[in-house]
Amino acid sequence: MKRHIFSLIVLLLLSFGAIRPLLAKGFFPMHDDTQVGRVIVMGKALRNGQFPVRWVSDLGYGYGYPLFNYYGPLPYYVGGFLYALGLPAVEATKLIFLFGIILSGFTMYVLAGTWFGASAGILAAILYMYAPYHAAQAYVRGAVGELWAYAFLPLAVWGFLRMRDTAERSEALLIGGIGLAGVILSHTILGYVTIAFYVAGLVLYSLILVFKKRLDFSLLTSHFSLLLIGLGLSAFFWLPAISEMRFTNVSGQIGLTADYRDHFVCLSQLWNSPWGFGGSAKGCTDGMSYKLGKLQILTAVAAVLVWIVKRRSNQKYDRYMVFGMGVSILSIFFMLQASQVLWKFAPNARYIQYPWRLLTYAVLGISMTGGAVVVFIRNRLQRLLLVGAVCIMVVGVNAKWFLGQFIINKPAGSYESQEELRYRVSKISDEYLPPDFVRPQKPSESSYEAVPLSRQYSAETEVDTETYTKIALQSSTDTEVSLQRVYFPGWEYWVNGKKVLPNIQDSLPRIAVPAGESVLEMHFFNTPVRSLANLISIITLGSLLVVYGSKKTSETIA
Repeated sequence: MKRHIFSLIVLLLLSFGAIRPLLAKGFFPMHDDTQVGRVIVMGKALRNGQFPVRWVSDLGYGYGYPLFNYYGPLPYYVGGFLYALGLPAVEATKLIFLFGIILSGFTMYVLAGTWFGASAGILAAILYMYAPYHAAQAYVRGAVGELWAYAFLPLAVWGFLRMRDTAERSEALLIGGIGLAGVILSHTILGYVTIAFYVAGLVLYSLILVFKKRLDFSLLTSHFSLLLIGLGLSAFFWLPAISEMRFTNVSGQIGLTADYRDHFVCLSQLWNSPWGFGGSAKGCTDGMSYKLGKLQILTAVAAVLVWIVKRRSNQKYDRYMVFGMGVSILSIFFMLQASQVLWKFAPNARYIQYPWRLLTYAVLGISMTGGAVVVFIRNRLQRLLLVGAVCIMVVGVNAKWFLGQFIINKPAGSYESQEELRYRVSKISDEYLPPDFVRPQKPSESSYEAVPLSRQYSAETEVDTETYTKIALQSSTDTEVSLQRVYFPGWEYWVNGKKVLPNIQDSLPRIAVPAGESVLEMHFFNTPVRSLANLISIITLGSLLVVYGSKKTSETIA
């Protein structure tokens, strides 16, 4: 590890061009302009002791929202933790963007550097970190989940590629499993696509080995174990997300404005397309750019040509180069209109929405391939000069894309106002609310109290957190109280210490309350599937700690 510290410091210094706007005052607009709000509600939930966080109280128009039961929570755990410790919400949000950008360089260095050496690792990392689509993720789309998935992906690939080396199989299982779990926990859709690619690649690889009569069942078992580790660590998230999706309006939203058939990319756009801060549109003219990066493409092409010419003396690199080229070509193909017939057969393809999301994988393949261009240069000084020259050109040319459209300077407190969270941010993303919930059309229709005012009773909210609410009621007659909290599996209700069943109308619970003084309580518990999912993740994590902890101890003793 010590020999890599200098390289990582170099990468950190070179990352300045990509993160410099995040070090300045103010924030910037983005397509998904909910990030600060999500960090705030995550921080509040963590501060109130909820873990894993599933339910937040300020979003969903103030009626409550199971956001992190479905939406990749990993980057928000980091930002929410920083906010819970007292860091201003905007600064905590900018830091998770910053961490995601820098982490992508470090993980690509791990992938390419451990294969070809530090110089190749640095070059691949800069190509990956400064890819134009990476800038679009951060500064145009504000897609922090995809940004983090982009950063964890090289670790999953490292595990996949290193699995064939028996001596490194144990390490490949751990790092690859963590990488896969990181992708899943960062972005639901990219997690699904990555698993699909992994399984498809494993099947193809197995068929090749069968054809060559070299099928290794222990290798297949190890790959299956890597999948189990990644899925097990992240089970607390994806298992409830899949099984409880029917309680949301997600299916009703898919295809209305994001039909994958309308968002294929034209081949020319991958080479050069105008930079912009708009959205995706049908055809070859879009408001945002899908360019792969000319320097990234040229470097990768040069690496492939050199590899082909000198391949016989470097056959041990074939696996790496074939994977990089294969991922790039397949990803590009599935972004083009020509692949539409195959999309029809892909399970749940409509949830991917935008074929250009596969730019993540295309950039991955091109960057890891481009880093290998230095492998065949024997002279160390010449290799360093080439890496330095290409890195300077990439940073110099592409750093200009890592910038927001303009700077927003407004009081920090405005991001935390009730109207901001309970209406503006809620309105941007409300797809995880139940289908029959009536969406507010103006701020005054959002919920600001657990129980609405009524002439039939008086109510005082004594406790109101994400997972527990206690209300003191006084009524002259038997009555029914309408709670301004969306019903969702896991919510249970008590009146005077006795569990009662709610009457659900438009996804809002109505509770019968007797005359006189009463105490109404709401508890949010895990459903059986959530408890099972939590247990799977705990067992997986515990098993890894025992296995790798004991192995480390035995190595130390030896």
